[in-house]
Amino acid sequence: MADGRIRPLEGATDASSCDAIIASLPGWFGDEDGLRQCAAAVRSQPGFVVERDGQVLAFLTVVRPRPQTAEISWMAVHADHRGAGHGRALIDALVTDLHATNVRFLAVKTLSDRHPDLSYAETRSFYGAMGFTPLMDLDVWGPESPAMLLVRSLA
Repeated sequence: MADGRIRPLEGATDASSCDAIIASLPGWFGDEDGLRQCAAAVRSQPGFVVERDGQVLAFLTVVRPRPQTAEISWMAVHADHRGAGHGRALIDALVTDLHATNVRFLAVKTLSDRHPDLSYAETRSFYGAMGFTPLMDLDVWGPESPAMLLVRSLA
């Protein structure tokens, strides 16, 4: 990572910064329902942020659907700071944290390759570079937004 420090997400303190990050990424986060869900997640779920000079540049939130499985529920890097290694640093911090609690699998859902959106093709490429493998398509967001479940073994 070029610069910045990783620290735990502090929902009440970091929420408005996370909202601003999402607002900087309309190609990924243009759906009003998704914006509300993300806003609720950063206020209630654990996670990590990248911070530099008191400014939050990136964040991720995580849920634990099963004892040995974690899922990245939301992740974003401010548009002005993409490509600097902040996403990689967040996932590395999460993986280190999950190893300490014996989690075996890390999952993430994103828009499927059945959808032509180029922004999400970039997202899928990022997760692939981070060791995630596409597991299956899911129809959890409706037919116009097919989802893909990706997993990474932590064992």
